[in-house]
Amino acid sequence: MKTLLYLFAVVLLYAAPLYSQKPIESQGIPELQEWWRAPADEKGLGRYGVSHIPNFYHGKDAMGVSINNGQMETWLNRFPGDRENVFTWKGGGPVLQADFNGDGITDYLGGAIVYRGVKNGEPPDSIPVRTLTISPSTIADVNHDGYPDIVDWYDGGGRSYGGSIGRVAYGAADFNDMKVVSFHCASSMDSTMEMESMYMGTDGDMRILMFSYNQPKDNRRDFNGYVLFRATWKTGDTLPTYEKLAEVIRYRDTDIPFQRGGVVYQSKHHANIYFITRESLGMYLNNVVIFDVTKDSFEQKIKFRMDFVMPYTLHRSLDEDHFEDWSILQNHNNSAPDIFIFSGKSISDSVPQAVFRLSCPVVVTSIVGIGDVNGDSVNDLAINGQALDIPNCFRIVLGTKSANTVSEQTLNERSIFTLTDPTPHPLSRGKSAILSANIIKSGEYYLELVDISGKHVAELQRQYLEAGSQSIMLDITRIPIASGSYILRLKNETGMIFGQRTIIIE
Repeated sequence: MKTLLYLFAVVLLYAAPLYSQKPIESQGIPELQEWWRAPADEKGLGRYGVSHIPNFYHGKDAMGVSINNGQMETWLNRFPGDRENVFTWKGGGPVLQADFNGDGITDYLGGAIVYRGVKNGEPPDSIPVRTLTISPSTIADVNHDGYPDIVDWYDGGGRSYGGSIGRVAYGAADFNDMKVVSFHCASSMDSTMEMESMYMGTDGDMRILMFSYNQPKDNRRDFNGYVLFRATWKTGDTLPTYEKLAEVIRYRDTDIPFQRGGVVYQSKHHANIYFITRESLGMYLNNVVIFDVTKDSFEQKIKFRMDFVMPYTLHRSLDEDHFEDWSILQNHNNSAPDIFIFSGKSISDSVPQAVFRLSCPVVVTSIVGIGDVNGDSVNDLAINGQALDIPNCFRIVLGTKSANTVSEQTLNERSIFTLTDPTPHPLSRGKSAILSANIIKSGEYYLELVDISGKHVAELQRQYLEAGSQSIMLDITRIPIASGSYILRLKNETGMIFGQRTIIIE
């Protein structure tokens, strides 16, 4: 699937001028600031991966960046262009960390090579202790024996992949006892299913998300969709058992089909698990769809239109709220990709909080949330792409201290605002509430209420708001409305959406 996604990005790059959306400038989204860019004539930087490595060098975060020979250097990023290498990973990337042998000290995995930790907050022993036949995707204790395991799930794996789904390297007290075991399809996984993603469920068992499709020259079915399985390892077992949990199927004669390429969003700060995927409205035309899969079902939370897109999870917060954010890669009519950042605080918020536009036409190969490189206590972003006309397009981009607070000059006098959750919240249908807003540009504004699917419910009060901090009365007492979750949008007089909040009405 990695190859398919790469090819998709290449085709997308050339097709963008034919199917471009409304220019980004008209959407009034704050732009992130570039901190450092790699020399354009340097080949291979970041091509094989970029990794954030927390608590690595004397307690400081670091960033692993692959170089042209396939190895990975470790930079501290103390100032723009700081490329002093404090550790070389012979196995390349990604760099993952866990206490694989249970001795209380963090160990590391660079590519397929295991390095023994010597002290928490310090680099590991430079001499590898084990080389594994595995390409790591995630780390989790799948067999419940107390040792973290390394999971390698095959993109596109399934019966058409020789029946294999992936491999697991089991953690052990002795690194030499780490066994690598392949696991295969369940009998209920037919020939139309391919691996999409794996993640840990709330019960501690692995979930396997398969993409089901109508194979060429196979007219038995005309659909595509996602099927969810539970993979259960008993303590010490080397192979899992499977249970089919749920499916969401789209029939092409009646439904909008899915376009493959989704990601699973999990957060240390959210109890829920979400699956972010796409619907296909035509060539490179998409809806973004977010499902809540916490309860092992596909509960649609929100759907919004955004073309030429590919979702990514960042695993880091790029603002000050600590909720891990996520992003969407989009190409438009000048073939230079945009990276839209979405807040992880409210996963059903369809309005981006920031955007970064690459200055070179590239096929983006990685978007990685990294540590704080400039000392402002906010995590930052590394973006890498293989350019079509220059050898390298590697950028480090700063997170934002306030996701919606920028100067008017930055956005060519366009109005940006911050909007708080209403107080009190949840809302009672018999009482009013107060919203706080920071209006950058004076003008006529109104509040619109829509349901989770985006359908208009009601227009609330319309009023002229002066620039600066304002309090807005939210009155729903006159609206006959059912209890549930809704989206509150603030618009200007032309109907342009400047942002929104998900609210709950009791």
